[in-house]
Amino acid sequence: MSERYDVVIIGAGNGGLTTACRASLMGLKCLCIERHNTVGGAAASFVRGRFEFEASLHEIPALSRGEEQGELSRLFDELGIKMEWLEIPDAFRVIVQDDGQRLLDATVPHGRKAFTDYMESICPGSRESIDLFFDAEAAVESGLEYLGKSRGKPDPELLQTEHAEFMKLLSMSAGEFLRKIHMPQKAIDIISAYWPYQGSDMETIDASRYIMMTCAYFRGGAYMPKLRSHDLANELEKAARRKGCDFWYNTEVTKILTKDGAVCGVETADGRRVECCAVVSNAFPDVVYTKMLDDKSLIPETELKKANARSYGLRAFVLYLGLDATPEELGIRDYTVFIYPTTDTTKLFELTKKSDLHGSCLPAHLTSTCINIVNPDATPPGTCHFALTTGYVSDLWDKVSPEEYNTVKHRIADQLLRRYEEVMGIDIRSHIEEVSIATPVTFARYMGTPQGTVYGYHSSSWDGMSARVLAGGGEQTVPGLFFTGAHANRLSGFFPTLTQGDLTGRQVMGYVMSGGATQGPGKKAGSGQGARKPEGGGQS
Repeated sequence: MSERYDVVIIGAGNGGLTTACRASLMGLKCLCIERHNTVGGAAASFVRGRFEFEASLHEIPALSRGEEQGELSRLFDELGIKMEWLEIPDAFRVIVQDDGQRLLDATVPHGRKAFTDYMESICPGSRESIDLFFDAEAAVESGLEYLGKSRGKPDPELLQTEHAEFMKLLSMSAGEFLRKIHMPQKAIDIISAYWPYQGSDMETIDASRYIMMTCAYFRGGAYMPKLRSHDLANELEKAARRKGCDFWYNTEVTKILTKDGAVCGVETADGRRVECCAVVSNAFPDVVYTKMLDDKSLIPETELKKANARSYGLRAFVLYLGLDATPEELGIRDYTVFIYPTTDTTKLFELTKKSDLHGSCLPAHLTSTCINIVNPDATPPGTCHFALTTGYVSDLWDKVSPEEYNTVKHRIADQLLRRYEEVMGIDIRSHIEEVSIATPVTFARYMGTPQGTVYGYHSSSWDGMSARVLAGGGEQTVPGLFFTGAHANRLSGFFPTLTQGDLTGRQVMGYVMSGGATQGPGKKAGSGQGARKPEGGGQS
């Protein structure tokens, strides 16, 4: 006899774990199935020699407390997530250098007042546009809150009257918005430094999405877990378990089962079947549609068209280094440095498509991070954890043969290191004690994501956060099938995937408690299969 749950969650990444927490907190009987032997997905760390390397996380916003408590801080309080966070001292340092000529060098502070004052000091006349930039965040938050409450059925007239500014922002790219508020070009160049975190250029990224992210950083600061991002994943799992969620590890879901036109369960590689009313997938929609769903005739034509039209987002390349000296001894003063050859993000984005893996061209973008700037105890005394990251937005690594793979990855690592040393004037190479190189192939093998993408789908103008948010819950796939993670409505990044996971948990609760599409196997309308009384007065 198969087991029964209200919800089965495929994958224990950040999105799936947060969905498990929210759905369990609200009284649903949940099972999370993970094919790996641990939680986290991209939220992971690994050990080489005497160093524990952070696999993916640079920083998380929206964790501030006090009067301006951040969205993630409120969410974690609700879910019972308690862990130690370390505040990152500055937003970032951005350097633009080409042919030995430094075109821009700015170290940007956190805090709205400090940020505004700094920008005015180096970009005279920018204060008014910076204030408009921050004011737009309130319009975005208000609009998103209304859309969430409307459950996919917003009132068009109300949107055009009470949320007119929000609707205007939804039609703009980030670049268009910054020009529309008459921000000086130098200020635009600095604020645009975060574009790799969105995986697209400023003329493509949704204004609403970029405003949300950058304002969260500039206003409320950025943080990282003291014990790496895997500590966060572990805490999410513990919280979900406390609320009654079950977990199966080393188990792969191979089929999503349907009956009478709706999801009714899953089947694992070892033949186990689990009945359920709803399935939440961390796996990509195109993977679910082509490989996992048992009845493909149920997939709406629009969903198939979208899946075929989408392209995958940024594929990461990371050079992890354990150095035998402290940041102070090496001359490293900054936690995050963005290094670019130009301020034109459109050109930079195009370069990520055309990078010559077999040549000697400069990386289109380079981000350095040194954890010890934030956490001096992150490595053994007298050492530091240092990483260099770049990325690609096309499947360039598919053209690298197995025979040349090691040669190519070491060539790219050497180019990143040479570029950093040239721009910063810091000797890193002679202090390397441990080295590990992760290519898109590495991420594909470890995470199981198509082409090793760590950013879900590419955020294009027709399929960005704005388009997905406006569609809201109105875009039903197969009844009972939901998605979470970097490919879902809020797109990629730790902050978006965590908040999307929470939103998905609420959506699933509404679906299950309303009886589902066909009332599910062996249950009555209006009650989940084995659903418990929601804890803490949770509402769907």
